Amino acid sequence: METINQLLGYLSWRDTKVAVIIFNRNRNFSGVLQTIQEAVPNHPHMKRILPKRGETSFRYVFGNPADHNRELILTVMAFDIPNEAS
Repeated sequence: METINQLLGYLSWRDTKVAVIIFNRNRNFSGVLQTIQEAVPNHPHMKRILPKRGETSFRYVFGNPADHNRELILTVMAFDIPNEAS
């Protein structure tokens, strides 16, 4: 939620597309994906969920904090970065 709040704080009225990119290393990637799907819809500016683009890319419609009627698309993309072989 803090990441989304920070991102929304940078927006101007003209912004209609924003993204959060998550690089996962050394964690349960399935758990990270589950957390995204559970946490983002609970954000107070989230309006609706859009169809997923893939297993690790999620899209949502948010209201702009300065003008909730102004909608923007938030895409959350997660990437699993494997550990380097020892």
